[in-house]
Parts: sequence; structure tokens; C-alpha cells
Amino acid sequence: MSGVDLSHPSGEKLSLKVYREAVEARLESCSEEELRAILRSLASRVRPSERFAFLQSLHSSQDAGAQELRQHELLDDIAELAHALPEKAKDWEDVWSESDVLGPYAELLEPLTALFARAQEASERGQSPLAREAYQALFSLLEYEDPRGQGLRAEHLSQVDFPEARARYLRAVYVTTPPEQRAPVLLEQMRRVRSLLPHGPRPLMQEWLDISSEPLPDSEAFLQDWVSLLRQQADPDADAWLREAIRLSQGTRGLRELAFSEPTRHPRAFIDLLTALEREGSPHQVLSTAQEALEALPSGLPLRAAIAGFLASAAERLGQPDTVRAARWEAFVSQPTLSRLLELRDARPSEPERAHVMSQAARHLEKVLRQPRAPSGSMATLPHNGDRLEVPAHADRRLLAHAWLLAHDGEAAHALAAKESALGWTYGDNPQGTVVPAFLVLLSRQPLGELPRNVDKLWRQALESGTQAGDWYSGGARHDEALRERLARAYDEALAAFSVEPSEQEQMLEWCLEVARKRASSIVSRQHRRSYGKAAVLLVACAEVLWLLGEQARGNLLLAGFRESFRRHRAFQAELDEAVGSPAPASKR
Repeated sequence: MSGVDLSHPSGEKLSLKVYREAVEARLESCSEEELRAILRSLASRVRPSERFAFLQSLHSSQDAGAQELRQHELLDDIAELAHALPEKAKDWEDVWSESDVLGPYAELLEPLTALFARAQEASERGQSPLAREAYQALFSLLEYEDPRGQGLRAEHLSQVDFPEARARYLRAVYVTTPPEQRAPVLLEQMRRVRSLLPHGPRPLMQEWLDISSEPLPDSEAFLQDWVSLLRQQADPDADAWLREAIRLSQGTRGLRELAFSEPTRHPRAFIDLLTALEREGSPHQVLSTAQEALEALPSGLPLRAAIAGFLASAAERLGQPDTVRAARWEAFVSQPTLSRLLELRDARPSEPERAHVMSQAARHLEKVLRQPRAPSGSMATLPHNGDRLEVPAHADRRLLAHAWLLAHDGEAAHALAAKESALGWTYGDNPQGTVVPAFLVLLSRQPLGELPRNVDKLWRQALESGTQAGDWYSGGARHDEALRERLARAYDEALAAFSVEPSEQEQMLEWCLEVARKRASSIVSRQHRRSYGKAAVLLVACAEVLWLLGEQARGNLLLAGFRESFRRHRAFQAELDEAVGSPAPASKR
């Protein structure tokens, strides 16, 4: 298949244009016998329930005339289904409930899916006027809303590739619209199909370029009109479509001009430009352009963090460690997320240097936390696409706790966490859920791989919830396993180098016990049953540390006190039994 690049990221959909080119190239390279072998192989993979349909597809060329004739019935069939929608709404009047998402509309999913397939066939056959009318009518069905606000939506059609359907529609609109009207008509229709799937990926011109192997007629003239029209718009969608149009028509030269001529109006043009340069494989250009971009953009803009990321990657490839460290610091300052905190730490070669930069990061976070949270001024008006790259970031206290602990500063970590509530560890930014488990790990004096059962469980829970640090502005990757592993590795190194003076040890232990008592008492007395297990694990973890420190009686007394105080709470007693698991171990001191 010479000339067809089949390298493709795993899980990413292959465009129809690339797919067809690959198929045609394969067919051209095959002999008759090879084609027979391929067809037999495809036939052997067909499921029993689909064998009849497969045989019918082999005769499609013979039935082409009849199928094309049936396509003329498509609009009537769509209209008939449209008339059925209000009737289905009436069927719901007496049985509707909020938990029933589709109700009687569910009966229309299969016929609606079939109509989308027929509209696709019209598009495949080059019947652009019919395809345009059919898709336009089908999209109207998805806009229907009964008095309760219910109806069929694009996300309900699991068997329909909606991004591909809208690409077919937009291409049909392009082909059937007079050249002088294309730009405004396409803008209107792009906005319409965007609204049908508001939380999905926005439609792009590249999609309706790739939906057909045929070149787009009059594309150069259209792109000029398209760019001119989009420059007059001010919303995030138009900004994205403008940047795409300039990339398609003018390449990196056009993106550079757009970015540097209006840096605060089109800041994402810098990201597009750097992405394009990175694909071209020129780290020198990426590095110099990123540096220029950081000079052009105002300070405090979170998008600077993404640009600094490009700078750091290019500097790593070029073997410039000082530039890498400066870029990582800029990225963290511009958008202080957990991921960037760890990148900042990893840019230093030794644990003492890492602890020092973590201390610097913590002091920066303290300054940020003292600033008003609400954004103001021109920064708040910059266009964004849901990832908050143009919204000023705000640090949180759990991220600050990570920084102080990774800086080996237990006193600062304690001062931060001591004034917080003993509840609310799992969500929000309460730092106690990070600091208390870390202190218990330190007090246990055990390697992380040999922690007592409940101390280990508590620490794992702290790492899991700790990945949410900075989540308010970093996109909400709450269960990022890779990030959790990075955080765990950082603590493996930092806690091993963490020293606690004997005079500090007792104060640290007393505070952990005080917090544990408050937390467990609050959970059980308020009957937060779902958290009984958390309370039990925390109490037994404290007892395990006391046992390891040779204070057997004190550990036993801690658990006995809670057993007596809450003896009627059987569910909590069961959780304590589960946490203890076996008789208390003998002293190791």
C-alpha cells in the first residue's frame, strides 16, 4: 500500500478519506486470487446473525438502481417519524419520571438509526441535495423537545457516528450552496450542529474535508471568505475555526502571524503553532518560538503553562537542563497543578535540590492562596474551550501540603493542616487527609513496602485522594493511575530522606492521635455509616504505630476506648474487627 500511511494512534478513529485510500491501494495491489482469499476471510468472521446481511451486501451493485429509487422515500419516512414524536410525548403524560431518560421515545431509536444509515447512503452515492435535506430533517428531530424538556438527543444514538454524520451534512451544505453564500451559511450550520452535541468535540472543517476522497471545490476562495468572516466573530468556537482555517490555508507562517499580531485575542494560536512545529520535528524552532510566546503573553495567564511545557520538552531534546528547569518553574507558576509540581521536582537531579525547589513552590502557593479567588480584568474574558487554559488558576491547600511534605518540612505541613476540620478528607482541599497519613508513615519507621496493614491502607487512600490536589482548575483527572504512581514514587524518595527529631516525634504523634479521635468520634456519633470503615482504619493505623513504638498498652487503650464509647454501634464495631484482623502484635522495640 505505497503512498498510504497506516500509522495511527491506538483508539483514534481513522478518517474516511484515509480509510478509502488504503482500501483502494490494497485492491489495486491484489490479484484475483488474493481478492477471493480476502473475501473468504471476511466471510468467516461474520457472526451467524449477520450472515444473511453479508450475503445481501455482496449483491449491492446489482440492486443499485432499486436502492437509489428507495432513497427518494427517505424524506417522507423522516417526516413520518417527526409526526410520531408528539404522539410519544402524550404516551408519557401519566407515566413520566425523572429517572426514565427516554421513556416511550426509546421505541424510536431503531428507526431513527436506520434513517441516519439511509442518509449516509445518499451521501456515499453523491446525492448531496438529498443528503443535505435528510440530515437537516434528522437534526431537527434531535432538537425536538416536549413540554417536559424531553426528547431524543445525539448522545442517545449509540449506533450512529454523529461526528461523521455532521461532517457529511456540512460537506453537503458546502456543495449545494452558491460560492458567494458558503461562508455565512456554513458558519450558521456549524453552530447548529455544534449545539446538538454541546459537550462533545466541536465540528471542524478538516472533518468535512476528510469525509470524501474528492477534493473540495473552490476551497481556496472559500478559505479566504471563511477567514474574513471568522475574524469578525469573538466566541471560542469561531476562534478555533479561525485558527484551523489559517493553518489549512497558510500553515505555520499564518499561525505565527495570527498569534503574535493579537496575542491576547488569539492566545491558543501559540499552542497550534507550537504543535505544528513539534510535528515538523524541529526542537530549535519549538524552543525559540516558545520563548518568544512567553515574552509576548501577559504574566499570570494559565495558558503560559502549556507553552512552557513545549519549551521544556524541546530543551530536554536539546540537552539544556537549565532551560528545562526554568520552563518547569514557569509552567508551575502559571498553572500550579499536581502534575506540574511533580515535573518541577523531577527536573532536579538530587533529593536535597528537589526538597529545596519544593520549598520554593510551597512559598509560591502560599502567596497564591492569599490572593482573591475570583478572576477579574481582561484575563477573564479570553476565550476558552472548557479546559480553563485562559482562566486564572487558583492553588489549593492539599497541593500546598504535598509541596511542604516533599520539601521535608513537617512543621509547615502541620501548621497548614492543624487548623482544618477532621472531616472532609476525601473531597475538597482539606490537607489533613494527606498530612496525617504521611506523619503516621514517618512515625512507623518502616519502609513503605513493609508498613503495617492499616497504615499502608491509609497511605494508599491518601495517595488516591491526593491526586485531586489542584483539581479545581486542572481538568478533574480524579482517578489518574499514572499520576498516582508518580506521586507515590516522589513520596518514596522524599519520606526516606525525611528526618524527625526525637523532640518533634511525640508532638507529631499526639497531634495524629488527637485528629484521629476527633475524626472517628465525629463520623460515628453523626452516624456517617459509609465512613465507618475509614474511621476504623485510621484508629487501628494509630494503634499500629503505637505498638511499633513499644506503647502496646496505649494502642490497646485507644481501641478499647472507642469500643466502649460506641458499643451500641454494631456496624462500627464490625469495621473495627475487620481493621484489627488479628490480635495486637508484640512490641518491636
